[in-house]
Amino acid sequence: MSKVVCAVSARMRSQRCPGKAMAPLAGKPLLAHLFERLRSVRELDDVVLATSTATENQVLVELAGQVGVGVLRGDEDDVLGRHVAVARRWSADHVVRVTGDNPLTDLNLVRDLTRRQLGAKADYTYVPGDALLMGILPEVISRDALEASHEEGEDRHRSELVTLYIKENPARFRIERVDIPETLYRPSYRLTVDEPEDLALMEKIFERLYRPGQVLDTADAIRLLDAEPDLARINSHIGHKAHNVRSVELDEEL
Repeated sequence: MSKVVCAVSARMRSQRCPGKAMAPLAGKPLLAHLFERLRSVRELDDVVLATSTATENQVLVELAGQVGVGVLRGDEDDVLGRHVAVARRWSADHVVRVTGDNPLTDLNLVRDLTRRQLGAKADYTYVPGDALLMGILPEVISRDALEASHEEGEDRHRSELVTLYIKENPARFRIERVDIPETLYRPSYRLTVDEPEDLALMEKIFERLYRPGQVLDTADAIRLLDAEPDLARINSHIGHKAHNVRSVELDEEL
């Protein structure tokens, strides 16, 4: 039976919003909320923090230990290498990739993509198109595909663009796509945390919706923004990172 491990890449260093991983949302660190939500997914055998060896990330390591999440520390700039190391150390056949600045990663998509990956015996399963920019999507990558990407790719493939080599070489890998449900598809909403305004929005969402002991549903956050468009406007003026836009462009070429 295939083993599936979720790797949450996070670090304290950030040019625009430093320390965001530990920013309090409804009295709990942002990253703790993400860990709590992911650990409720039965399809995941383990949840692991994949961070760098930089000393400022020790606070993240301590947080992971407090909530029972494993830790992998690796090269600051080799994000792909950290995912390979997670797969090897935890003997994972597949890795679910989640970024630590996306506390509202949709758990149903984690389940759906994992099931599709396993059922199709795929190397890579993802949601195509501009939904990537919303900040709620996971990806699932086989250990073989991660290792091949690291061994065959260039430095640019080892950066935050973990799956870029796979997307640039579709004939080399078995790729599956899962459409995002219409109830979640709001390309004008920005639910990642990269700027102070993003964090301000996330604080309001969690203050309104989070209840201790309950898992906050991404769909509930979407419904809140639908009902109160002024909330969505808090960060609607912010553009997306160039590498994220480039990733979307690659999706369109596949």
